[in-house]
Amino acid sequence: PHSSASKNCQILRARCRTAAGEGRRAPAAGPAAGTALHLRAGGASPVGSRTPRGGGVGPYGQLTPGEAMGQPFTGQQTVTPRQRNRDRDWIPHMVVSGAIRLGGTAGLVLFCYGLYLLATPGGGSSSSGGGAVSSDGAGAPEGSAVIVPVTPGLRPPAADPTGPPMLTTPIPPYSASAAPGTTEMIIINNEFSDGVVFCRGPVEGSLNKVYLDQALSKPVVKSEFDCALPDSPAAKQWGVGVPGGSTLAFGLRRGERATVYIALDGGWPSGACWYQDAASNARVSIAKGPMYMSEVEFTIEASGKGAVWYDMSSVEGVSGGITMNYTDDAGNMQTDVAVPAKFQGTSLQVVLAPGIGFPTVLSDKNRLGSCICNEWDIDSPECNSDACFAGCPGSLVDNPCGQHRCRKFYAKLYQDSTSYCGWLYAAKAQTYCWAMDEWQCNDPTCGYGGAGQPEADCSSKYPKGAAANSYSCGRGMNMPGGKEGELWWSSGAGCKDKMVNGVPTNPSPRRSGGRIQISFENLPWLHEALR
Repeated sequence: PHSSASKNCQILRARCRTAAGEGRRAPAAGPAAGTALHLRAGGASPVGSRTPRGGGVGPYGQLTPGEAMGQPFTGQQTVTPRQRNRDRDWIPHMVVSGAIRLGGTAGLVLFCYGLYLLATPGGGSSSSGGGAVSSDGAGAPEGSAVIVPVTPGLRPPAADPTGPPMLTTPIPPYSASAAPGTTEMIIINNEFSDGVVFCRGPVEGSLNKVYLDQALSKPVVKSEFDCALPDSPAAKQWGVGVPGGSTLAFGLRRGERATVYIALDGGWPSGACWYQDAASNARVSIAKGPMYMSEVEFTIEASGKGAVWYDMSSVEGVSGGITMNYTDDAGNMQTDVAVPAKFQGTSLQVVLAPGIGFPTVLSDKNRLGSCICNEWDIDSPECNSDACFAGCPGSLVDNPCGQHRCRKFYAKLYQDSTSYCGWLYAAKAQTYCWAMDEWQCNDPTCGYGGAGQPEADCSSKYPKGAAANSYSCGRGMNMPGGKEGELWWSSGAGCKDKMVNGVPTNPSPRRSGGRIQISFENLPWLHEALR
């Protein structure tokens, strides 16, 4: 799940679909106009209405053409005639904006009525026979989808991105569940805004033993939260995921959480979770895969037989903070934290994600252009560009010399605290900053060019079947060289495990029931940069 090839394929598929026009969805069929789909899983309470398809004013306004291409935000909120024709249903959605436009007594009445609606649990009482759904989900059966009428054209104002996260109810201390070996997974939205958390299980049938309830009676596969099904409530609300496997979409207000349960003999191979705010999701859904953003990746094996493998990834960019921890049945906890402070210098900048619109700091692979190298060539200018070293696609990763040059490229950047990887490392963020970031070079040579090492220019012959990873930097000692009887790295390895605060980039504690907690965290400085 953590291979560069896997990540590159996921990203390429997502970009191809976006380029083909699937990124901007047509108005969803299903609930009638003026209704909001409230999704609830486990302890997650409902989510309010979203802006209509085709744009709308979110926390950062309508995208200008420059912003859509990732240019720095200028403070303008321009809608060109072409954009207005393209987004025919674009209208101001803020109650305050409507009140200002009306003015006088009418404006005051509209403003007060809007506040009343927003303060009413579930957006008001149901007129379709169902009771109102309270902010903690009362009145809705666990694991259900509830349709609650709302006033057309209204949406909640964006939460103050600089404010503290607010959990609606505290998470109780962990205690071993009644079903031994079951693992509880809690997903929390502590981000700057209401939004959706997508969690994918790309292997068909791999989530058959993951459930919405502690009794293990409601599978997540083909549930109302499985947006891999185009007709599911989640797909209509948040966008359609990748066909095959399952992609869960949990709509969460700021501070709310969703819970799923993994059975003793269940698992979750090649999993990933990522957060998208409601405003950018209304423009372009990234249900098919994360782009330009932080994410958490994991593979969860059977309890008592395997491990909980996980990592935080900033390979695409930093769009927020993430924490993830695992507590087993004995109370032992393993924690990873990637909540970096603001970068220093002028090398990096906060931009709006190209074509999507959420704030992010783009990674090197997304700042240095495209790599055109279908097959590794040691002398090819196309394969030996900064763009290829930054992205390090499969053609480079699968070759010892190609991967070595990627590692050497990043070894230099790690020495500069104003670079992307240097910033995250200095900020003690336990995250990947590029595809093969689980190891770090011991020095700028990265294990090449010294005595008992391959030649610096990669002119040495590699032994047959040389593993690209290990031979890219000398991860190990006394490894066979290209000549008979030759040994490389006899005096010491050229690279080591990357450690931040004593924790490896990809921890793998043994799974023994327990609780996994994933929290998407607000980075106030990220949003202040655009205001």
